[in-house]
Amino acid sequence: MKYLDLVELINEKPSYIKAGVKVGDFGAVMSQTAINGKWQVVFSEFYTGKDIADIFVNEEDLFVHNSVPKNKYPKI
Repeated sequence: MKYLDLVELINEKPSYIKAGVKVGDFGAVMSQTAINGKWQVVFSEFYTGKDIADIFVNEEDLFVHNSVPKNKYPKI
């Protein structure tokens, strides 16, 4: 994992839910390195730019995507 990677939350934890983040939400890694196994991630709504949360997430709770999944593209 590295700075600006596109990540998806794949596991729920009470602290994530409290911050407004749920499984399936996407974000960008904002830290250069992990701190105690956690990465700083800004979760945002696709295509609105509205931030949901800026939180630290355990590495094992994130999945790195190479690009935006096709099912996340807006419907035309």
